[in-house]
Amino acid sequence: MDEKLTAVLHKVIQLSKQNPEFNAELRKELGITPSASVTSIDDDKMRQIYEHCIQQILKKQAEEFYKDFPIESIVPMLVSDYIRMEAFRRSDNFGDFCLALYQQIENMTNYLCNRNDLNEIAEKMWAAPAYIKVGKNITPSLENRSESNFIIAKLVLKGKDDKYVEKSQSPLRAQTALDKIRSIVYFLGYKGMMRYTDYDDFKSITDSLSDIYQCRNLNHRGNPLDNWAQKIYDRIIPLKSFHYLKFLGVLTQYVTFICDGLSVIETLHNYAKGLSHKKGSA
Repeated sequence: MDEKLTAVLHKVIQLSKQNPEFNAELRKELGITPSASVTSIDDDKMRQIYEHCIQQILKKQAEEFYKDFPIESIVPMLVSDYIRMEAFRRSDNFGDFCLALYQQIENMTNYLCNRNDLNEIAEKMWAAPAYIKVGKNITPSLENRSESNFIIAKLVLKGKDDKYVEKSQSPLRAQTALDKIRSIVYFLGYKGMMRYTDYDDFKSITDSLSDIYQCRNLNHRGNPLDNWAQKIYDRIIPLKSFHYLKFLGVLTQYVTFICDGLSVIETLHNYAKGLSHKKGSA
């Protein structure tokens, strides 16, 4: 929480201890019933006031974070999960922090991947070259794509060998969680116009989103970890203080991708309608 806000809270508590009139007015504002035998706030009430103030601050921060988010119907749930996420961060509960953060990503992703237009865009574009042409006297555009056989399905849909070919036969809404997330990054984040030089950034953001997806399982019980998951935990948990901030940055980037990319869906849809190939191929 912001150091200035923390300082203000401490001042409020000190005033409550020292000034009975201020104490009484504060109780009145917070709806705490005054006691005739108590002229200062006891430790329990102090904690109540402190937590109440923090909750109000977290609510304000969450509402500001999603203030301009364009999918209004899911904003209340996003705000609620953001508040939970920040509360878990305050209590250093990394597993539940990752779960609440991922639930925001999941909510946005599932909403978008259930849209008919995005499903049609993905279906028609899976077999299109993954990158657009760049260079001198070349205008970047959806139509001006490279002539490479490296197609969008192979970039976005993860799996061994030619698994992406099989996956591309299914609609976007039926893809795995991580494939949906990677699709949002490609079609909205990069607006369907990735350059070859964007690959490292694409891999960095999608790898971080994959880490969040894996770490949201930290609070699950009973099932032993496979080697792949264990390696992720061994890399992240010793540096969890760093990853609190890194993962918040990833959430911010994902939200920015969606806010900026929603405006291009119609353009993508119109372009996809003109493509003759419909499915990914090897």
